[in-house]
Formats: sequence, C-alpha cells, structure tokens
Amino acid sequence: MIQNSIAKRTIDLTTLDELATKYGTDKQPSEHNYVSNYAKILKNVDVNSMLEIGLGNGASARMWRDYFPNSKIFCMEFFGEENKNKWDGADGIIEGIDIVSGDSTKEESWNNIPYGLDFIIDDGSHFPGDQIKTFALGFSHLKTNGIYVIEDTHCGLEEKYGASTELYQWFINLVLDQQSPVANWGGNFYSIRHAIQGMAKDILSFHLYRSMMVFERA
Repeated sequence: MIQNSIAKRTIDLTTLDELATKYGTDKQPSEHNYVSNYAKILKNVDVNSMLEIGLGNGASARMWRDYFPNSKIFCMEFFGEENKNKWDGADGIIEGIDIVSGDSTKEESWNNIPYGLDFIIDDGSHFPGDQIKTFALGFSHLKTNGIYVIEDTHCGLEEKYGASTELYQWFINLVLDQQSPVANWGGNFYSIRHAIQGMAKDILSFHLYRSMMVFERA
C-alpha cells in the first residue's frame, strides 16, 4: 500500500494548461481540453501516486510529472506496432517516470503496479472491450476514494474502433447494478450495501464528461 504523505493541493488550472501546452499533449485546451475537467475531478484529491495507461510520445506523462513533482508516477505501455508506427518506437525512458511494459488487458501486466494508487487514467487502446477489461483489472489498484478515468470514450463510436455503444452500455449497467437494490429493499441505502453485487459494490460515484468517464472507489 502506498502511504499518503503529501499535503493536499488545489489544481492550478493555469499551470496545468501551460504544462499540457508545453509538452503538446492532446489534453491541452486547444485540443480535447481534458485539463479543465481534471481541475474539477482532482480538486480535493491528494495525488501522491498515479498511473497513466498509454505512453504515446510521453507528453502526458511529462505533464503529470511536472505538475505532481513529489508523486510516484507510473506509465504502462504496450510496446507493439502502434508504438513503433505511430510513435516512432519511443523507448519510454523518461526521467521521473516508472515505465511498465505490458498490455493493460492482461492480468500479468498488473503485477508491477502497486495497490493504493490515488489516480488512474486509461488513455490506452481506446477500443471499448479493452477499456472494460482494463477497468476490471485496474480499479482494485486504487485506494478508497481514488479516482479512475477513462479518456476518449467517443472513440468507440468511430468505425476505426468498432462503431459500438458497448462502453456506454457497460457504464449504464454498472449504474443500474449499484442503484437497483434500492428499489427492491426498504430502509436506509447504506444498510443494504451488501445487496450490491459484482464490480458495482466497489464504486462510490460515477461521472460523465464529454468523452470521459470518471469513477470514484468506495
């Protein structure tokens, strides 16, 4: 378990904006503008440790490293054809980042990822099936009240990624799995938490942003 030892800080959006732009990550305001969402998502989160799935050219990893200079930062990358063809075989050597080589949909790839993380981002393959499998393996690596984000959820609707609503249906089913016991059991919701089954029992809250799904661990 990773211990929390760093004082809580509030996101400085200007700084995060500047870092996103400096390193050229598509999270920057002129592209996906995910940094404005992260300002809300991380406002009350102590990020002492985090994992980003998907290295690419390392732009996002460098942004988080500079923004959380005292945090332990991991990045998981599958060094396969996309890395070779799209990112010119980026070797993943980035000062201050622990690079883990692996496929996030495979259980063995998580052996080198610790438990008790504060923050996980899935910016990996963008295929809905992969995003769902990755969540199933990775969500347990968060601490209580840790935050898990799936980015680029719109991609699954595109032809390149299968033109499927699979990810959104999965999300809705999780919400229903968490909420439906209330309709069938009287009394205080918290007294019937044992009635919630499967993955839904470990989720405290769900949030949807444009092209982002956010989960808080119970």
